[in-house]
Amino acid sequence: MTDLNFQLIGQKIKERRKYLHITQEAIANYLDVNPSHISNIECGRANPSLTVLVKIANFLECSVDCFISHEYLFDVDAHKPETLDDKIMEKLKYSTAEKKVKILQMMDIL
Repeated sequence: MTDLNFQLIGQKIKERRKYLHITQEAIANYLDVNPSHISNIECGRANPSLTVLVKIANFLECSVDCFISHEYLFDVDAHKPETLDDKIMEKLKYSTAEKKVKILQMMDIL
């Protein structure tokens, strides 16, 4: 395996952050780092540790897999048929906590 593509990882972090309308400063404050460090991560100039990546994912309400899934060398679901539950979970993975609460409320009504 080659080194991880931190530039692409940073790009995915930036996309998720912008999708949620969160500033680099907000993430930096949460991590207790300088905002320029977040910029460097997003531009691929700095490589976040696994601990930092998990903290960023938690702050952006997603899994680390959202940032690194492109790094897998195998097809994760090659031999597994996609179930309806899988499809629902895939959609929820990229939803905000607020949307997840609304979906849960709708499910309770049904």
